Amino acid sequence: MAFTTLDYPKLTQKLNEVFNESAKDSMEDFVGKQIFDMPNTDWKIYDYAVIHGSGALSRVAEGAELPTINSNEGDSAAWTQKRYGEKIVITKDMRKFDRYDQMQEVVRSATQEAFNTVDQSFADVLTNGFTGSTYTDVYGDVVSNLSVDAVLLFSASHTNNINSDTFRNLIRNAALTANPALARDPIIKARSDARTYKDPNGVNRPVMLDTLIVSAKNEDLAERLVYSQGVAGTPNVDINPIKGKIKNILVWSKLDTNGQGTDTSSYWFLADSRGVKNCLKAPFAQIPQMQAAEQVTESQNWLYPLDAYYVIGLGYPKAIFGSTGAN
Repeated sequence: MAFTTLDYPKLTQKLNEVFNESAKDSMEDFVGKQIFDMPNTDWKIYDYAVIHGSGALSRVAEGAELPTINSNEGDSAAWTQKRYGEKIVITKDMRKFDRYDQMQEVVRSATQEAFNTVDQSFADVLTNGFTGSTYTDVYGDVVSNLSVDAVLLFSASHTNNINSDTFRNLIRNAALTANPALARDPIIKARSDARTYKDPNGVNRPVMLDTLIVSAKNEDLAERLVYSQGVAGTPNVDINPIKGKIKNILVWSKLDTNGQGTDTSSYWFLADSRGVKNCLKAPFAQIPQMQAAEQVTESQNWLYPLDAYYVIGLGYPKAIFGSTGAN
């Protein structure tokens, strides 16, 4: 017996179950959430400010008052939520001939694609962070790839608005060549560069790069570099110093090709797992959700809107380093 309008509540409930199951599975494969902060927000405009650091401890004489700490607030930004969505179509034919299998598949496919697209938009932030001042994202929008200090996401000269200190997060090797291919040498050099970071008060606040982020193409190489007992690719039987210091490898297939179809599989990144989410922000007013259907009179299709509200913003990116792998 075919579905009728009387069956709409029951069908909607079943399709919502399919959506929820697919959304759960998709979130498990959502690599971007491991390095981007995804707070829930009710703000249409999300305000962000950099707190570069507070004063260090001072010597206190006996009986004296403790000095007041002065926090240094750096650059700020305001990011406006954007809406993204589509309509899932349940046709009259599907209902007429009880093709519940097709209904399930169309909801499942649309749900997976929605989360995949959001994840791709996250990956594109990294792969487009090396040149220009804007890029075209997976949705076709022209967006900025400058961090909150108005410098490219990956740069040798990040600045703050408090003093003239600079900081690099563009990976180089021991020969000081920028954008090296994935190898042991530039991993070691980047970790060394990151540990020299000083806040505007001149206090050394080491950035500990402990997460390696690679494309699917570089998964095998990354694991050999990090997990081998000895130094990979050499007859060295000594210990591998990287083993244990790089605590996690994130294999992100969205890095192999960006949202515009360009091969970016050689790109690779290092992050400080404790601080990277302070640098990469993606506040959500609404994660992808499927809404109640609307019937279209002319075609008698039932349309289930699926939409999301979020915005991506780049903070002061001291905890994320990158290389195009070109050299």
